[in-house]
Amino acid sequence: MFAIVKRILDVAGSFSPASRRSLIVGMVCNVLKAFFMAGMLAAVWWALENRDHMGVDVALQCLGILLASVAGQYIFQYLVDIKMDAEGFHIFRDMRLRVGDRLKGAPMGYFSEQRLSAITTTLTTTLHQLEEFMTICLTGLSGGVAMAVIMSLYFMLFAPPVAFITFAGIAMGLVVLEWLRRRSTAVTREVTAAQEAMTDKVIEYARGMAVLRTFATPDEALAEAKASFEQKRLADYRQEQAAQGILKLYALVFNLASCAVLFAACALYLTGGLPLSWALTLLVAAFMIYGELISANNGAFLTKKIEGELDRVDEVCAVPRQDTTDEPLAPRGFDLAMDGVSFGYDDRRVIDHVTLRIPEGTSCAIVGPSGSGKTTLVNLLARFWDVDEGFVSVGGADVRDGTAESLLSHISLVFQNVYLFNDTVENNIRFGRPDASRDEVVAAARRARCHDFIERLPQGYDTVLEEGGADLSGGERQRISIARAIMKDAPIVILDEATSSVDPENEHLLMEAIGELTRGKTLVTIAHRLNTVRNAGQILVVDAGRIVQRGTHDELMREDGIYRRFIRMREEAADWRLGA
Repeated sequence: MFAIVKRILDVAGSFSPASRRSLIVGMVCNVLKAFFMAGMLAAVWWALENRDHMGVDVALQCLGILLASVAGQYIFQYLVDIKMDAEGFHIFRDMRLRVGDRLKGAPMGYFSEQRLSAITTTLTTTLHQLEEFMTICLTGLSGGVAMAVIMSLYFMLFAPPVAFITFAGIAMGLVVLEWLRRRSTAVTREVTAAQEAMTDKVIEYARGMAVLRTFATPDEALAEAKASFEQKRLADYRQEQAAQGILKLYALVFNLASCAVLFAACALYLTGGLPLSWALTLLVAAFMIYGELISANNGAFLTKKIEGELDRVDEVCAVPRQDTTDEPLAPRGFDLAMDGVSFGYDDRRVIDHVTLRIPEGTSCAIVGPSGSGKTTLVNLLARFWDVDEGFVSVGGADVRDGTAESLLSHISLVFQNVYLFNDTVENNIRFGRPDASRDEVVAAARRARCHDFIERLPQGYDTVLEEGGADLSGGERQRISIARAIMKDAPIVILDEATSSVDPENEHLLMEAIGELTRGKTLVTIAHRLNTVRNAGQILVVDAGRIVQRGTHDELMREDGIYRRFIRMREEAADWRLGA
């Protein structure tokens, strides 16, 4: 039980020694508060000791002792709140920042393997529960145990048999609590898994609302979410069921111990072993001790839950760090190369011994059938994953010789599925350069051919977009993302099918925007549209994770291969007309 206290202190100390000291000081203040609570017994004893000649002076003395006791409890409780509760806010702020930092440094493969719900649960529910329960645990354990120890030491001085009974009761209570902790382990894991499953289904339900409404009845659409709610309810019920019986036993142990102290004190008084004042004081003290220990069971009960939540945070913080160095990448130019690169997901090889060169300032288009490995190739260039074999280089430098963040500072990526933040248009464009002025933002928007439609928005550049940019068309979102990339002005540009979902009306504007973005840059693009690839300096045709053709448009059209068949199919599709 006390191992969790040490673990909490160690976690606090990992952020700063001051945080650990503040928690320790808070626990010490809680122990001192227990001393002043014990002072109330002194008032009881003094009143009983002077019962035969009770007067105003004795009453005032008892009142003074009680006032000192209450004042001491108040002062030390105030210090507990300042030192422990307030420090907890700082600790969990830093813990959230640490988790976010570890996630930022994780390879993209981690997010493919981990459910969004697990990460969401850790960053929200897990850390919130730790924030809420940590102080309760520390104060409950330190206060309850301190009161028990202090009173038991008093008993040892004046009534050793009573002290023996008290210590025996405490020992039995600790045994019951340890039993509770062991029994709750499996149930705690079940509750956590149910929480993750519920979060997963709620997210899925919200994101897939359009599909659910189209292809399923409302009851069918909500069925899996309802099942996850029921699973969470059952897990919570089992946790409560597992705990309540033992908690009742915990309270029963202390109640029986209180009764044993009662009989012992009475027996000692009747046999002349104790004066009446001490016997009555011991009776009051016994119920105070065990009352504090019963209230401390909340802290003890939470230890297992806190332990499980800390384990979950540790799992996230233990995510494999992609960078093996803190040094920035130092390329000698901005040409791109792959040498003998192979890569796979688990046991499935996706890229198979690929070698390529993209000279600085040139353009390269990557085409191929769906699932051939095109997107994986550009993700390896951007180091979203690290290769299994071979190496990727920028300007002659292996991308693993510097941090992933420093590599991405040289790259602008425009994805097929654009994500815009729930923020102003201006801040979405400025995202790559937070220090940019309004004039620079407008200039980037003009080059990206989105200034005119932004001006027509309700508040222009100050318009707050819906999450994901849901209130804009696909072409508008894409042009804002290009303005963002223009603002960043990175020497390498990667386009992942950036024009695939744009309507013909917006296509010419988008192509103009892409032209502004890529002028003078090293360009890598994945595309299906002929006008996007035919002017590329080189074209790579990918099939089953290998480069099966490479050359210019004219060169590849003279070969009988995938590329020529691809172009013929596109030309035929462009000539299709609806029948009369």
